[in-house]
Amino acid sequence: MEDGKVIVKRDSVTESEDGKGVVKKAQMLQKREEYSEIIQAEEMRMIVSTMLHKDGKNFARVSFIRGKGWAEGVVPDGVIEKSEGFAEEEIRRLEDYLAREKDMLISQAKEVNPLRNMLGM
Repeated sequence: MEDGKVIVKRDSVTESEDGKGVVKKAQMLQKREEYSEIIQAEEMRMIVSTMLHKDGKNFARVSFIRGKGWAEGVVPDGVIEKSEGFAEEEIRRLEDYLAREKDMLISQAKEVNPLRNMLGM
């Protein structure tokens, strides 16, 4: 994430001896391209909370904001819990993104310092 924008990386497709590697990598590439289309259709911001703790679980909230629409999900569960202004297909793609990038998002959440943010430091 850079300046509130999600950066989508693309993988090259390579063929394995059995040919199965091509299909799997092509499917992954297609999912990333679908998510990229959501981002490019209208600028979307993503906000990651600090790590939260509730009922013995550790998690982070991830918010997606696009115009007047918003969606809020959690990682590591990879589930969008609330949304407004997003189609069902877009929600599914956002959930795919959360599941695929959960390690990166949790890593970002661990770096968030709420006191520094509150004091503008």
